[in-house]
Amino acid sequence: MSDIKIAVIGAEQLDPDHHLALNRLSETGLVTAYALDETAIADGRMAIESAMQHSAVEAVILAGHPSDAADWIAIALDLGAPIYSTHAVPETIEDLIEIRRIEQSRPDAILQFALTARHHESALVARSKAETGEYGNLLTLRGVCGLDGPETEGLGTIFEPGAQMVDLMQAFAGPFQDIAGFADLERTDQAGTERNIFATLRTYSGSLASVHVSNTQWRSTFRLELGFERGYMWLEGLMTERYNFCPEALIYAKTDGSQARHETVDQFPDSDGAMVALHAFLSRVRVPAQPAIGTSQEAFDTLNTIHRILAADPIFSPIQERQVS
Repeated sequence: MSDIKIAVIGAEQLDPDHHLALNRLSETGLVTAYALDETAIADGRMAIESAMQHSAVEAVILAGHPSDAADWIAIALDLGAPIYSTHAVPETIEDLIEIRRIEQSRPDAILQFALTARHHESALVARSKAETGEYGNLLTLRGVCGLDGPETEGLGTIFEPGAQMVDLMQAFAGPFQDIAGFADLERTDQAGTERNIFATLRTYSGSLASVHVSNTQWRSTFRLELGFERGYMWLEGLMTERYNFCPEALIYAKTDGSQARHETVDQFPDSDGAMVALHAFLSRVRVPAQPAIGTSQEAFDTLNTIHRILAADPIFSPIQERQVS
């Protein structure tokens, strides 16, 4: 199979996980990546269009700043290019609704978002165990996603690693019906500037969840605790170059009908969600009928939950309108 030629828009801002994954895929001959110099929207459109017409490029990877992501996705969709966005979600619900409108107008469109946490080995093993039914129904979820300092780039903690946590929780529990939440007061009126967010959630089936997203954790943490009727699973850490969430492990135990339980700890030192996601994307470029992951529907569900968490704060109104006693 010949290599797949991909243009990387915003290559200088490509995160280290996708950068390493692309390098490894290039070494295997699966892909050849080209940095697209033109970052201006107008120049970039002409560059992509010309490259597609001359078969110089078969697909597009969108890195760059999140504020440009929606425009670039719309351009690439309009030109018929398969698209991989290295961002988990766009900036706003309105952006994503417009993206989905364009996508749905093109039945052959291939669009994938980097919702990679659910494809890490620990998450895949945990889901396979849960799906056997041996642990019973899922009763509770408790997630902590914290960085050791504020993000200097991107949309903010809630939209970057926080989106991975929210998506992972929904992969196990399904959509949330009820949401209550609070965010710290020391933020601007722009979503994503929050330092700490606490939320409690409930699914349609009655599973209860809580999540804390923070950039003042001081010890970078990614942990999801799952409580079942007959045991528990803890997803601890997340192998990633961008965030210091390692090591990745799955801690689990199943009861025997009494209090007795035997805890097991499985380590996953080679887990690579970015590699899995990119490989799935390349497979769809070659064979569009291949199963889709990181769909715009998954991105919409995740972004919608994030905005519902932020809107649940009783003083979510613009900062200048808040009255705090």
